[in-house]
Amino acid sequence: MITCPVCHSENDSYATVCLNCKGYLQNRVPNLNLFETMWEVVESPRRAFHTITLAEHKNYSIFLFVLFGISLSFTSFWYLRIGNRFETLFELIFWALGVGVAIGIGLLLILPPIYHLGAKLMGGKTGYRSSVGLLSYSMVPVVVSLFFVLPVELLTFGMYLFTANPHPHTIKPVSYIALVGFDAAVSLWSIILAVLATAEGHQLSKFKALVVVFLTLTTLGGVFFLTPKVMRL
Repeated sequence: MITCPVCHSENDSYATVCLNCKGYLQNRVPNLNLFETMWEVVESPRRAFHTITLAEHKNYSIFLFVLFGISLSFTSFWYLRIGNRFETLFELIFWALGVGVAIGIGLLLILPPIYHLGAKLMGGKTGYRSSVGLLSYSMVPVVVSLFFVLPVELLTFGMYLFTANPHPHTIKPVSYIALVGFDAAVSLWSIILAVLATAEGHQLSKFKALVVVFLTLTTLGGVFFLTPKVMRL
């Protein structure tokens, strides 16, 4: 809740105008700046997710979902060890990008409705567009790793990152373990951010937010494990 500085009435945390005296409670946020918001997610998650929920337009949500899909695509290629199916690394990257865009759009259609429904069942208060924004910006660590960690992995292992014979672990075990460990840490970070985003944006307890995120992750896990089967067809 937010207290009106004029009449001292209690209002919803995301109200911009007091219901009683019509005085302004907080500044409007018409649009989101991508890089500023991403940095704020890292620096001050709670404040960032408050701003995202308050924003009238959830800018770049689709873009972030697409980038997340591309990251998931490269992860699927790594998981399947399908490097031997491609003649060159450039060809593999081309296909991973194409598949990733499709995955990202598919996730945009699947995950937000499930996430929003779960939040509403737990007593969440914000709207569907805010759910899309909260979910997309919680993916920031994974998206950032796509631009900074994946290139290092490709430069270090090349096509061998996606092959089983030889396995990249046998080529450079220390580098491989370090990079895979960093990827795991980044994924965990995104999960924690999703919980914080749900708690802040939907005004839920941490436990209820964790349940909502768990249900969403279960759906994502199903998509992740179904994608390899589809790709084998």
